[in-house]
Amino acid sequence: MQIGQVAVVGAGTMGSSIAVAMVGGGLKVLLKETEQAFLDKGLANVDRFLAGKVKKGILTEAEAAEQRALITPVLDYERFSEVDFVVEAAPESLAIKQKIFEDLDQWCHVEAILATNTSSLSISQIANFTRRADKVVGMHFFNPAHIMKLVEVIPGLETSHDTVKTALELAEHLGKLGVRVEECASFLVNRLLGRYMNESLFALQDHGAGAVEAIDKVVQDYVMPIGPLALRDMNGADIGLAVANFNYLEYGERFAVPQVLPAMVANNMLGVKTQAGFYSYDDSRKKQGVNPALEGILAQLPDSGGAAGSGVGKIEAESMFLPMINEAFLVMQERICQPEDLDPALMAGLGMRQGPLAIAAQIGLKECLERLEARFAAGQERFRPAPLLKRFVFAGRASVI
Repeated sequence: MQIGQVAVVGAGTMGSSIAVAMVGGGLKVLLKETEQAFLDKGLANVDRFLAGKVKKGILTEAEAAEQRALITPVLDYERFSEVDFVVEAAPESLAIKQKIFEDLDQWCHVEAILATNTSSLSISQIANFTRRADKVVGMHFFNPAHIMKLVEVIPGLETSHDTVKTALELAEHLGKLGVRVEECASFLVNRLLGRYMNESLFALQDHGAGAVEAIDKVVQDYVMPIGPLALRDMNGADIGLAVANFNYLEYGERFAVPQVLPAMVANNMLGVKTQAGFYSYDDSRKKQGVNPALEGILAQLPDSGGAAGSGVGKIEAESMFLPMINEAFLVMQERICQPEDLDPALMAGLGMRQGPLAIAAQIGLKECLERLEARFAAGQERFRPAPLLKRFVFAGRASVI
């Protein structure tokens, strides 16, 4: 399908960033909001993102002006009959998305594809709000969308092959890595990220508040661009708790929520936005060291090592990635994505220097299995080995790819 003009519904941080990604590909964009104040804020974001590209030498002033001119702000759906592809980037509320997709179904021409940027909601359910379920697809951009290279393309139960193909081609046109991901809770990257983020919190509970900086440093030195605790502070403990609870409800005990996370939310230690999380922050959002209140929070948790930690063993980066590796094998077992897409998706979406399958091969699949089995035998359900990992080891395989 030839795409001439697109629309982005929602001019928040994500929507305005998606709009910048679209004009970067030379596409005309209708950027819609419900109120002028929201639209003005979104356009200010657009200008800021484009100015950032000029500052970095990616665009000239003239090129940025040309791209800015491709965006038309709107407050209604009057011109949506002109567009071939829509990306909805509204808040993660099913009720909000239902109203938007019912409106899009009414205003867009019958061949237009309707995509949602949801990071967790059911594509099949959203598609059912329309009379064109075959033309509804998930198109999950990663934040900031005008910079991050990954786009997960998620078909719903009724999504057609042509719709998926068009979404993947659009991602490629925008200079992104488009990866087809079958529908599941949290999709691919955030599903695997959740296992690793939870494990970093279990490590903190075991080792105590004094291990905050060590956990972040060992992971950064190993494979990540930012430590998990600093990342949680950036994104917000409240957001992290909502995601962790959602994954636990969907997947069960292996996504058990570490006790420190709800305790931090209850104490308004949400991270950068409250100037207190795992670290403390000043008014300019600059990190000021480990939050001294964290010690008291950990001391009150019944199943942790307490304020000082258990002191058992050193902090190992590999151990924090074992659950992610195990989940990667479960993802392959469920055929959520092609095995060859898994590591590139994690590297593009999270900035990892190696993906979990490469890490597993480096550790050794047999060694990974033995470590998982030992933790599982000790009563830790989250380490129950994936059957597919066992099969690879039984077959004598050294790697997946």
